[in-house]
Amino acid sequence: MPNLTYTSEQKYNGYLRVNSCGKQWLYERDYDIDLPDGRIDYTIRYTLKGLGHCEIDGVGVPVGEGSLALYFPGVRQCYNFKKSNKTVILWAHFSGTECDLLQNVIPKTPAVIKIQDRKEFESAFEKMIVAHYKKNAFSDTLKSGYMDVMISLIGQSNIITDNSNLSKNENLEKVLSLMHNNYNEPINIKKYAEICCVSEDHFIRMFKSYTGLPPYNYQLKIRIDHAIEMLENTPFNISDCAETVGFADAAYFSKIFKRFTGHPPSYYKK
Repeated sequence: MPNLTYTSEQKYNGYLRVNSCGKQWLYERDYDIDLPDGRIDYTIRYTLKGLGHCEIDGVGVPVGEGSLALYFPGVRQCYNFKKSNKTVILWAHFSGTECDLLQNVIPKTPAVIKIQDRKEFESAFEKMIVAHYKKNAFSDTLKSGYMDVMISLIGQSNIITDNSNLSKNENLEKVLSLMHNNYNEPINIKKYAEICCVSEDHFIRMFKSYTGLPPYNYQLKIRIDHAIEMLENTPFNISDCAETVGFADAAYFSKIFKRFTGHPPSYYKK
């Protein structure tokens, strides 16, 4: 599907109208957009793949995969996408009395919202874009119907960064799962912070509050737990065990191991 460049900025006094929508592959260059007066309609930019940032109260807030940036009419829109992130977005401009539902559940914008039911939301969004391109007698009705579904899903999610413990917990659980599955690889704080839609510093504080350990120490603990099991149940020597769980230096592995367990690795080697 080609990029859609035409937009129609309108305020609609009826139930709901989609003024314009599209899908963009932001691969060719960095995109830095600043609309000081925003638009007269509502705007959403949903990150299907990659990463974007929108400015909220002077701070660049990550908009990761499965999240969207929402703007009410007349609100400044300042956002950027880096070429290196290979970002794909779905976007829409819309208006109507049905949009009041968003203002009832979201106090102000810009807001970054993590969508709970991604499959349903993305399906409705993609179908709405297809209906926009078809331009037949039913296009407007179809677009409004899909947008209505999306508004309901946004309101149902009601997960705004830093204002929802549920969102934080769900995202942190996803991070914990990734850490356990990739414990022997270098820790990727940047990626984990993006999943949680927060800065790296904020993520580290959030993570420690949730688990009781900073992320680096938490990953080390996972490695040591695996190392103990390996030392007790496999013929691996200490050097092989160290390398398998992610330590390039066996001496450093032994030092960390003793710090966590109070014993050298040889203590667990039968």
